[in-house]
Amino acid sequence: MSKAPYGHRHGHFRFGNSQIKRVGGKTWDWNDVYHWMLAMSWPRFFFVVLLLYVSTNLVFATLFWLQPGSVANARAGVFLDHFFFSVETLATVGYGFMNPATLYGHIVATCEILLGMAEVAVVAGLMFSRFARPTTRIMFSRVAVVCKFNGVPTLMVRTGNERNNLILEAEVKASIVKRETTVEGQEYTRVYDLKLERDRTSVFALSWTVMHQIDANSPLYGKDIDDLFREGVTLMVSISGIDDTFNDFVHARHTYTPEEIMWGYRFVDILSERDGDVRLINFDKFHDVIIDVAPRSHEH
Repeated sequence: MSKAPYGHRHGHFRFGNSQIKRVGGKTWDWNDVYHWMLAMSWPRFFFVVLLLYVSTNLVFATLFWLQPGSVANARAGVFLDHFFFSVETLATVGYGFMNPATLYGHIVATCEILLGMAEVAVVAGLMFSRFARPTTRIMFSRVAVVCKFNGVPTLMVRTGNERNNLILEAEVKASIVKRETTVEGQEYTRVYDLKLERDRTSVFALSWTVMHQIDANSPLYGKDIDDLFREGVTLMVSISGIDDTFNDFVHARHTYTPEEIMWGYRFVDILSERDGDVRLINFDKFHDVIIDVAPRSHEH
């Protein structure tokens, strides 16, 4: 991430399937380096570490190379010898073939070893933080559906815990974001929280169907799929709780665009019984939907 000139800083983030570009304001602060390193993907993290490692060795190799004779047994004018000596110094390997030969060489080597120890400590701390950070494997259905439930049109999203553990004191929240125009003709974005049939559970183990009845009090009342497209509606669902393995707070979220909200469909049942006692949950059918033909009970 680069720092743009003042007054023309840009940032990008995703909202649903849309990419939003931030223009203006301060999008980079050196105090956020730790957060930035934790938030980036693993490939980008290793690339940054590699870039830092190579850059550090190039800088110190150049310093050794600038004074011929500062490194014993290094070929005069051969930058590669000084680069590999820098690598050995930074790692404190000490093979013994090349070594500082002058006061200048010793000073540069001392500075490089000090910086190298600091870099190793920082990178090791970052890697530990990334590995130790609590994560979830909460899965969300690829689509949301609107079907009849007890005779009332109901918005449903299926969620599941892919791990063989528990999420304690789990809480789910759902909201829609849409564009509205005031009587003055100003367009703005508004967030509506959706009232759910059940928004918390003491134990989230397998599957949880999030349901919102589209009644007269719902912001979706009287709407159809065309209205959702016209108003640019985005559905947001988030789940949080305490992972009983990490004993720490975890969360997950998912967004749905109008293309991912299917009207007149319901989810296929994934719970069944075998031998009267053993209940099975089939995650192979987790995302499957069928046309809604009649009101029916639903795993909840």
